[in-house]
Amino acid sequence: MINGMKVALQLYSVRDVMEKDFEGALRKVSEMGYEGVEFAGLYGYDPLKIKALLNKYHLIPISAHVPVGELAADPLRYIAIYKKIGCSYLAIPWLGENDRPGRAGYNKVKAVIIRAAAECAKQDVILLYHNHDFEYGDI
Repeated sequence: MINGMKVALQLYSVRDVMEKDFEGALRKVSEMGYEGVEFAGLYGYDPLKIKALLNKYHLIPISAHVPVGELAADPLRYIAIYKKIGCSYLAIPWLGENDRPGRAGYNKVKAVIIRAAAECAKQDVILLYHNHDFEYGDI
């Protein structure tokens, strides 16, 4: 713990290992001392199998990155998948340049985000946005 806060690993940072050895990667993350994880894909694994692996390796599922396109297509599906795993948060990992504020696609993506956030709230899940420095370039 750091100042009473648990430390989680964004699994995107070990995506190459996750793709080759999903369970082994979770085991190693746990052995390294991480207490939680943020998902960036499930690599074809069943959510209940993932939940069992997290329990086995004493890892807390904090959140998951879910692309805005997946949320646009079927927000309830992705909310249900990550709730089965135990995630309390879903994070939109980024927006394409055309979908950012001030761009042509922004109003459409904004509507998707508002809808997804409302659906998340109904399910006691919080929708987040994972920002980057390049998104502030036009400010």
